[in-house]
Amino acid sequence: MKKLFTLVAFAASTASVYAQDVYNAIVDGKLAPEFAAVAGENGGTANNSADGKSIITMTAGKATVTAVGGTTPANNEAVGGAAQMITPGAPIEGLENTYEVASVEGWNDITWGLKNQGDIDFWYVIGTGNPYVGMRCMQNSKDGVLVEGSYKADYIFYEPDGSLGMPITGLYYKFTATAQGAFKVKIWANKGNRKTFVVNAATMKAERLYASGFINGVNDESGKKKLLSVEEVDAEHHKYIWGTYDALVEKGKGETQSQEDYDAKLAEAKENAEAMEIEREFVIGNGNQNFWGWLTFDVEPGEEYWVFQHSSQIGFGGFEFHEGITAEELISGIEAPYVYTTNFSTYEDEESGERVTWKGEKAVGEGAFESTEEEGEPFGDFFMNYMSDDWRTSYCLLPEDVLAHSAKTQALSFGVWMKAPADIASADYASAPILCAYDQFKNINEAPLFALQYNGTAKLDNGTQCDYSDEMNAAGSNAILSGENDWLVDHKWHYYTAVFNGETAQVFIDGTLKNEWNCGSAQQGLFENGENLKYVCLGGNQIDEMEDGYDSPFAFAHLLIKNSSMTPGEIKAQMLADFPDHEAYWESGDQPVPPAVKGDVNGDGSVDVADISAVISVMAGTSEYEAADVNEDGTVDVADISSIISIMAGGE
Repeated sequence: MKKLFTLVAFAASTASVYAQDVYNAIVDGKLAPEFAAVAGENGGTANNSADGKSIITMTAGKATVTAVGGTTPANNEAVGGAAQMITPGAPIEGLENTYEVASVEGWNDITWGLKNQGDIDFWYVIGTGNPYVGMRCMQNSKDGVLVEGSYKADYIFYEPDGSLGMPITGLYYKFTATAQGAFKVKIWANKGNRKTFVVNAATMKAERLYASGFINGVNDESGKKKLLSVEEVDAEHHKYIWGTYDALVEKGKGETQSQEDYDAKLAEAKENAEAMEIEREFVIGNGNQNFWGWLTFDVEPGEEYWVFQHSSQIGFGGFEFHEGITAEELISGIEAPYVYTTNFSTYEDEESGERVTWKGEKAVGEGAFESTEEEGEPFGDFFMNYMSDDWRTSYCLLPEDVLAHSAKTQALSFGVWMKAPADIASADYASAPILCAYDQFKNINEAPLFALQYNGTAKLDNGTQCDYSDEMNAAGSNAILSGENDWLVDHKWHYYTAVFNGETAQVFIDGTLKNEWNCGSAQQGLFENGENLKYVCLGGNQIDEMEDGYDSPFAFAHLLIKNSSMTPGEIKAQMLADFPDHEAYWESGDQPVPPAVKGDVNGDGSVDVADISAVISVMAGTSEYEAADVNEDGTVDVADISSIISIMAGGE
């Protein structure tokens, strides 16, 4: 079987349909027992052997991993300077002042320490010692004169063709399994321009690696480290290797430089890049920047595979072993996250003759799937949830697995375009839900286990309880997006997004953050028990039986649910993909007539006193329209009354 070695950028608990054995090197922020057993109070190990090694064995099911920590010979205090406790052997022919090592009289301490890349919460164990395949020694000199009894180590490092042998000490990890499968290993690599290897111990040859993960200094638009795909890491590596050459090509010769000088610089830059390309398959990322990520490679039963970094130490966070799968298959599964989308389009079922959706959504009660060819309408197909006279009767029932895929990724994103009909007032949907989810069936007598509200808040009671309260809100209080803050008041399409990521939650309107909560462990039930949320209702099924708590009277288009957390940039990109002209659409047209006002003129041209009172209420600030036209003393000018009646009649 062809061996594949690759790094993949998903958490170490990513789901697999194959048998899976898991070992975590960090448990509750502490070293795992195997490491803790040999680490002293300051990280130094108590079981150093005569050749300067500390050996730790980890097992999980059919997988065994051995960590070997090693170090350099101790300093020779009696001699001082750069001297180490080395007894030289025979001189090495062809190398001036270089000798074999007869013995090492003392070794420096070996440590197993705990580290965390805090801003991305990436924990790993770090050991001691560069992994060298051989050690010679050289006699030290001072002012050009050899110093008697003073020697220092001269190390030989691994070459990818295996010609110099395998590491004999220093830090490396040995992986074996009793079945065919693939390992997935969490690592930290010290400076990405240093070579990183996975080596079949039998052939002693390194295999090509592919990297994905985090590169120090490569951030997203919010300033956080960006999770990079294989292609993105490769692009960063290309910039590091070919950046100077590409910049020269793009800039061109210019007017102040001779063609000869330009050609010489271009040739030099190309030569340097081509020299670095030779070792590109063993190098991760961008220059001398640190790397945090995951590696995956195939293993055959009984064979041994070593993982280490050239002339440096590699961090280790744990591993998974997936039996009966190749790395290629595992990567394919990992790099295909769950994404559910629907535009609510329908087709005619041959057996029933009814119009049904392509992805199994069902209209319940007064809800209906509709199409339009209206000019200026951005969405040809949508779900319309007509307001009924009762609650929990009208909604779109979604496929039962749409919320069931976040346990491993610890992330969930929900996005949908929404519009309020022109004949519905803000007050009629102040308490409307956007989405409610129950366990295995519609539970009429109890509240849903998860709910997203039109007013920008949420509720969760699914193994853990989270009310997304003011106390949890990053701003100190929840922004309530109803009433005078009604984001659907213009009766145009707008984009709602809810993002849940580990212990935080966010609500965006049209790509702008409106609410953000720090929920802690209270939110974990959404991910851990998400597979139980099988009765998922879009646009209906209220949290509480309220007098005004009817199902949503909204139109819904282009629904998106995925088991990853969308960034602000990704939300805006999704909006642009769904509706390229949304900004121009929002800016176009006259301000709409408030539906609570229009139509209240009687057929004989008169207007009821009660209607005038309602209009004055609108003018006083219950709507953004004409809100400033009430005088400070509570009176209304006659001219304003005339204009109000015109509005009520349907004019401007």
